[in-house]
Amino acid sequence: MNNEILLPAPMYWSGEERFSGGDDHGEDWENKLDKVIWRGVATGGRNTESNWKGFQRHRFVAMTNATQVSGAESWDFVPENWELPPSQYHLAPQQEGQLGSWIGQWSDTAFVDLMCHTPDQPNGTCNYTNPYFSITSNMKMADQFDRKYLPDIDGNSFSGRYRGFLMSTSLPIKATIFKEWHDSRLIPWKHFVPMDNRFMDFWGIMQYFLGYKGKNVNVEGHDKEAKRIALAGQEWANRVLRKEDMQIYTLRLLLEYARLGDDRRDHMGWVKDLL
Repeated sequence: MNNEILLPAPMYWSGEERFSGGDDHGEDWENKLDKVIWRGVATGGRNTESNWKGFQRHRFVAMTNATQVSGAESWDFVPENWELPPSQYHLAPQQEGQLGSWIGQWSDTAFVDLMCHTPDQPNGTCNYTNPYFSITSNMKMADQFDRKYLPDIDGNSFSGRYRGFLMSTSLPIKATIFKEWHDSRLIPWKHFVPMDNRFMDFWGIMQYFLGYKGKNVNVEGHDKEAKRIALAGQEWANRVLRKEDMQIYTLRLLLEYARLGDDRRDHMGWVKDLL
């Protein structure tokens, strides 16, 4: 599915609410909250007491937690699985020592299950990550569409929510290492916002779109640009990521695969063969 022969994923086809949002694709942009929303399970492999600090979802949730970032800024503790951005990013809130409090204004990211390797942990908790993460209740994808910004991050494999995010009126911010069938159809910064898998650029992305108003530093936001990308992505997804598009793509893929497997492959598909 994510190798040389790229097939559309079954969850994109199923239309299940947790992958698509159902029939609700969100309100008008102006009625949405200027916030980032992310809910998910602590996947990305089988996390254990010795390896969880290397997991991408654990890193993202920690980096977008206002309490953890503020604690790192004040040197109350050293981050377990991430680090503050270097000065080369020129983040205005960081220059004023307000990165954590600024993140607290717009970030709403949390785990719904810590997916613990230790057995018999109650209610999705985990003895070795409980000190660093709290779990919260799940949220339907349709309710997430009430927020403007939707980060999308790999779990054990690619995220099955990406098509639903693209078809919403919110803005997907995408990080992945997996190839998918639709990659060549989508243009970064036109249909979605790309993000590095280390997430070090995420704060800068949010500063660009939301802006920052501090005591001595002000950065203008770019809400109109965020809206333009979100709606362009939705319009394009509704044209090229439909179920009909998946059917046509798969048919053409199978035809080409059959040609490559045929002994007459060097002579098939040429107009000269028909003459």
